[in-house]
Amino acid sequence: MRDDLSHERLVADLLQARDAAQITASPSQREVSFDLDSGYQVGHVLHERLLKRGYQSIGRKIGFTNRTLWDQFKVSQPVWAHMYVQTVHFAQEGYLRLPLDGMVAPRLEPEVVLKLRHVVPSGDPSVEHLARCLEWVAIGFEIVDCHYPDWRFTASEAVADFGVHAALVIGSPWHVHSEDPQHIATILRTLKVTLSGGKDFVAEGEGRNALGSPLLALGFLARVLAAQSWAPPLKPGEVITTGTLTALPCLRHGESYRVDVVGAPLAPLQLDLEAPSA
Repeated sequence: MRDDLSHERLVADLLQARDAAQITASPSQREVSFDLDSGYQVGHVLHERLLKRGYQSIGRKIGFTNRTLWDQFKVSQPVWAHMYVQTVHFAQEGYLRLPLDGMVAPRLEPEVVLKLRHVVPSGDPSVEHLARCLEWVAIGFEIVDCHYPDWRFTASEAVADFGVHAALVIGSPWHVHSEDPQHIATILRTLKVTLSGGKDFVAEGEGRNALGSPLLALGFLARVLAAQSWAPPLKPGEVITTGTLTALPCLRHGESYRVDVVGAPLAPLQLDLEAPSA
């Protein structure tokens, strides 16, 4: 089968899988050639389809920045995808209640979230220069979802599957535009997070798990976008989530999760998952 026809079929199948909250075969199962460029091509087409439905882009997610998880998910590089006004939620006073309706196999990722105040410099800027680009920092929960069987995919297949992005919950922001850039960079690299479910410990991590620092993850994203002529560059006002700092627990209706941060002025964030709708 020609690649363009197989890509068209994959676009249709992934959109149907998203709409119906169901599983579809991955390109590997379809025995078609599918490299990272192919993944971004399919992801771009699906992004355009969502925009035509009225979705509004609000920023980007960076995935697979936590190298400790690469073996588990059989990936070897970070990737990115779009996020939307319809999928990003701001918690009120550190709390949000969210349904899982429409998701197939959701998992939870505690992440550092950044909002851009300025354009990211080209080239290879220092973490201090990257820190100067920020308006605020927050702790967040990205809910990721996979439409392939058993959460098995390559990096290119994950990109095609909407970057496995389902939702983002953002906690109370720490406004940093007047802070010392070196201070911000140190905090983001060294902060520690603890994830708990109910009263039970689930996982822990630290800022350096995101490619060495959430700021380095931001720099990676800017460089990748600069090399992709079809991709819009980062712009002020965008929200960027920089990759999970811990392992990814599977989610079920009715559960409750909380992330606490040490080493940064970020308030705890709690997420309650609604019971299934009738």
